[in-house]
Amino acid sequence: MPTPLHLDRRTLLKSLAFAAAASSCGVAFGDDQLHQPLPAWTEGHFDIHHIDTARGNSALLIFPDGTTILIDAGDVTNAPADTLNPARPNASRRAGEWIARYVLTHSPKPTLDYFLATHIHGDHVDGLPDVVAQVPITTCIDRAFPNYAPNQLPASAPFAQNYLTYLRTRQQNNQAVEAAQVGSTTQIRQRVQPQKFPTFSARILSANGNIWNPTTNAIDAHLANTPHAYENNFSIATRFTYGAFSYFTGGDLNCDTFDGRMPELDTESPVARAAGRTEVAVADHHGYFDACGPAFTAALNAQAYIIPSWDIGHPGSAQMQRMLGAWNDNNGKATHDVFALELLPANALLNRRFAPQLKSQTGHVVVRVAPGGNTYTIYTLDATIENGNITGTFGPYQCRA
Repeated sequence: MPTPLHLDRRTLLKSLAFAAAASSCGVAFGDDQLHQPLPAWTEGHFDIHHIDTARGNSALLIFPDGTTILIDAGDVTNAPADTLNPARPNASRRAGEWIARYVLTHSPKPTLDYFLATHIHGDHVDGLPDVVAQVPITTCIDRAFPNYAPNQLPASAPFAQNYLTYLRTRQQNNQAVEAAQVGSTTQIRQRVQPQKFPTFSARILSANGNIWNPTTNAIDAHLANTPHAYENNFSIATRFTYGAFSYFTGGDLNCDTFDGRMPELDTESPVARAAGRTEVAVADHHGYFDACGPAFTAALNAQAYIIPSWDIGHPGSAQMQRMLGAWNDNNGKATHDVFALELLPANALLNRRFAPQLKSQTGHVVVRVAPGGNTYTIYTLDATIENGNITGTFGPYQCRA
């Protein structure tokens, strides 16, 4: 038996910090874009900004024709301080205010064509009031509004009531609010020059427990007879495609069946199979212990995974290994690129076997797809200051045929 390696805690933490710093820069050493502002979006590109506030999920997508969608606008306000990293860029504003300012900086226009709430939890919707105070939204897409089934009623928490009140107010003011149309490729569409980029599309794969079946083109009412509500399982999942490029995002879908006691709760696996192989994928439920199961990575087989982490539990060890593809038959080395928005030091310590292989552990993560959709580059941006510069560039990646 080999002699075990013993490190004192201080030495181990120093080594982890060094690995994290090196990982955050990745292949960007010597790149002339390093420490420069992210170049502005230009027509023909498909930009996907994963916004790091360290307080929840939010992603700004800019379609090739300039149509914009914000997916989620989270703001966690009641978590214990020692389970979070510092607010990004700082705590002088609420997360929703920072999201709005980020949108106004990077969007080609001062409005949003769409806002999509994957589901009704505070770390996905509680920043929305602050966003709409600065950025008008044309259409809101919800998982079921206003027709929630009896076993699918949203929680009575203040963030849920605030969100639903906002949707009702929009409806009263004749502003568009739509329930997600599972299977649709027209509900989310290019609105500026739709004919100019015909290879771009977005398909809603799931919403409210209903899942699109690509074989039959039918809708499976997966959770219709489930007598209880787990809000995460009702998340909207969407697959965006542009040429050969594809992108999956599924909110907080998960595969936890309580060790087989409730198999119907696995909404993640059938949705991932419906999505199929994907170039870039967002980790379901922040890569938490109950998500990103074997079927998720087997079906998606993404070149790159983005973890919208913000809590000490994000991500789990098994989830990190799966997304990295760091299996023993590859000597434990990553075969996929994985980016975390916020990896807490305690999580890095717990996951010290895999954390050094992450491409980044803090900061905004921006996927920029080149015109035509055959290649893309991933940028990491400094989130500790507003309008932070590039801290790493990765790629260009060649999309698989």
